[in-house]
Amino acid sequence: MHTRTATALVAAFTAGMALVPMSAKAICQQEIYADRGFTDGANSQVLGRISSAVDPNAFTYGYYATTTNPVFSNLIFAAVANHNRLFIVGDAQTCPTTGEFRLIGNILQAFQQP
Repeated sequence: MHTRTATALVAAFTAGMALVPMSAKAICQQEIYADRGFTDGANSQVLGRISSAVDPNAFTYGYYATTTNPVFSNLIFAAVANHNRLFIVGDAQTCPTTGEFRLIGNILQAFQQP
């Protein structure tokens, strides 16, 4: 009797899960050296590279991300001032692989690394 009840519960749960839409939220994650930070008072933006090379002639492309969150803005400017790396999770559908400046999207999470 327990087996039939368990089987029925599993079948009901599985059928219910099939009806509930699952989020397919794509993200882009990058670890960048925070080179520049910009703000207009409401929006902030960070621009960085993934290479540790500081030779401006070695620059081939950079990543950038934006935010309106003041906590992320403070983190961005602290990372730029201290020449630290940022691990950024953005809401871009995919991480871009072409172009000189590659958009990570709006910042969902950010972590500063020395």
